[in-house]
Amino acid sequence: MRHLAPRHTLSLRNGIVVTEALQTIRRTPALVDHESYLRTTSLCFALGHGARHDPHGAAGTTHMLEHLLMSAPLADGISVAQHIERLGGSCNATTGPESLVVHAQVLDQDAERIIELLGEALLRPRLSQECLDSERRVVLQELTAAATDPADAVQDAFLARLFATHPLASPVGGLAETVSGIGLADVQDAYTRALALAPRTVAVVGGLSKDRVMTALAGSGLLDIPSAATEPPEDAAPGPVAPGTDEAWPDEFCWMMVGGRAPRARDPRRLTYTVLAHLLGSSPASLLYARFRGQEALAYYFSSWSRTYTDSGAWRMLAGCEPGNAPRLLSAFREVLHCVAAGSTAPGDFAAAVHQAVVEKVLDAESPLNRAIRLASRGILADDRWDPEHDIAALRQVTPDQVAEAAAELAAGLVSVVRPERS
Repeated sequence: MRHLAPRHTLSLRNGIVVTEALQTIRRTPALVDHESYLRTTSLCFALGHGARHDPHGAAGTTHMLEHLLMSAPLADGISVAQHIERLGGSCNATTGPESLVVHAQVLDQDAERIIELLGEALLRPRLSQECLDSERRVVLQELTAAATDPADAVQDAFLARLFATHPLASPVGGLAETVSGIGLADVQDAYTRALALAPRTVAVVGGLSKDRVMTALAGSGLLDIPSAATEPPEDAAPGPVAPGTDEAWPDEFCWMMVGGRAPRARDPRRLTYTVLAHLLGSSPASLLYARFRGQEALAYYFSSWSRTYTDSGAWRMLAGCEPGNAPRLLSAFREVLHCVAAGSTAPGDFAAAVHQAVVEKVLDAESPLNRAIRLASRGILADDRWDPEHDIAALRQVTPDQVAEAAAELAAGLVSVVRPERS
């Protein structure tokens, strides 16, 4: 976890409580793409603070903060989420292993007002015990629903095994026992530290002119936020993965997640793992589809993807199957993965995977909301601007040999988890 200096006398600047040691202003990077033909504006504020930064024994604190920021009443008694939805817009917030992301999409005519309200919600939140108690009940229901859904439970279990004792293994939503013990002071402390210490980026894509966007952002306070004078030391990178598989298959329909480590956000090899995810994805053009659906009818639903973090990554395949099919499905996955690692992928199959990865980038680039989220998220993970054209060009340069090498690395550290567990 991040190690922080002891707190001193609290003071207030621009509505944010900070310590005497945190009395500097760090400008938030603002990435604005003006598309004059659009009638909507999409904006995203991303903080590089997530589940891995939760205090020991208090998993779920950042997730609880996310809920409060969106639901706490503003000065007029209405939450920012209600304001946005009343205008016909959409909004959401998500917590990840190392991110807290808030995004919204509204008509251009409402964008400046919403930027102002987001500034109030994020910089002057009214974090009350009443709101905490209300959202705690919601979060506990969310955790109960996830725990009873093996497709959700298997993902937390997979990351817990893949990253073992490293903070990346911390469950994003927390655990019922830790969430029940989170107090208002814990959330307030997490908020202060996140704003003061974490990297952040704001991205805006839409029809509102750049000058008006920047003026609105400056007025909201989102660009100039009190910050730590120095960055806290980061966690050590995750240690070597310990390969392992679940062999105690349940007696009911189950969900399996199998995969391994992937490159970190700044590693150019990350796109090779993206191609591998499509080569072994759910498309009828993929190798797994031909094996799982066409040849052996082992599973109806399966999907593969790769995610990057600041110091590591995770490549995974999720599949739902009957208990009698589970051992064979895992064996078939390994066989296909080893074939890719041996360099036996047909040229047409490889080309299809590359094309699919390219189209995925194009679709993200052409969706204003997705583009804003990508811009802000990339900013906090890799401290650079997401450039879809760069990614597309790099994807087209990925070679079969590089994908074979990635598959071999994955096979050498393969981890698999099954839920529900055998009773």
